[in-house]
Amino acid sequence: MKEDLIQDILQKPVSTITSKWIIERVPLIFGDNLDDYISWKEKLSQLIQVDSKSIVIIGSSSVGYSLNPDKNFKEFDSDSDIDVAVISSHYFDASWHYLRNMGVKIHKLRPKEKNAVDDHRNRLIYWGTIATDKILQILPFGIEWTNAITEMKKTTPTIDRTINFRIYKDFEALRAYQNGCINKLKDTLLKTI
Repeated sequence: MKEDLIQDILQKPVSTITSKWIIERVPLIFGDNLDDYISWKEKLSQLIQVDSKSIVIIGSSSVGYSLNPDKNFKEFDSDSDIDVAVISSHYFDASWHYLRNMGVKIHKLRPKEKNAVDDHRNRLIYWGTIATDKILQILPFGIEWTNAITEMKKTTPTIDRTINFRIYKDFEALRAYQNGCINKLKDTLLKTI
C-alpha cells in the first residue's frame, strides 16, 4: 500500500491524491467497512451537532501512513492519534471570533495554549483551519466537544485513542490544507530520486 501511495504522489495530480487517499475513502482504521464508518460519524455528528457528511477522518488513521513530510511515511500504529476534520463554517467562525477577540485573556493562558493561539493568528486561520488539539478547552464549545471526544473514546474502533479535531471553514479549506501536505511530500520524494 505504501508503494501505491508513493507512486500516486509522484504521478497523479495533487487534488486527485487528496480525494483518493484522504477525503473520499473509508479510513484504514475501519478496514473496508463503510457501514461502521458511517455509524461512527453519525454518533459523533449527534454529539457535536455537525452533519456527518462534514466529518472526515484524516491523517495516518485514514491513509495508513503519516503524510507529514517530517515523519517519513510513519505507519499507523496502536499509539497513533485519530485526526478528525470537522468542516463547519459555524464552528470555524466561532473559533476565529473568539481567538481574535481574546484581548487580555491571552495573558492568562499557559505557554502551550498561548503559542497555539499565536500559530492560529499567524498561519492556520489563513488556511481556513482551527487545530483544536492545544486550544479546545478555551473555545466556547470546548466542554461539549471534549465530552464528545470522551464518548468517542468508548466507541470502536477509536477506543482509548487520542482524538484530535481540526475545524475547516469549508471543504475547499480542507482540500487546500491537505494538498499543501501532499505537495511537500512530493517535493521531499523528488529530492530522493
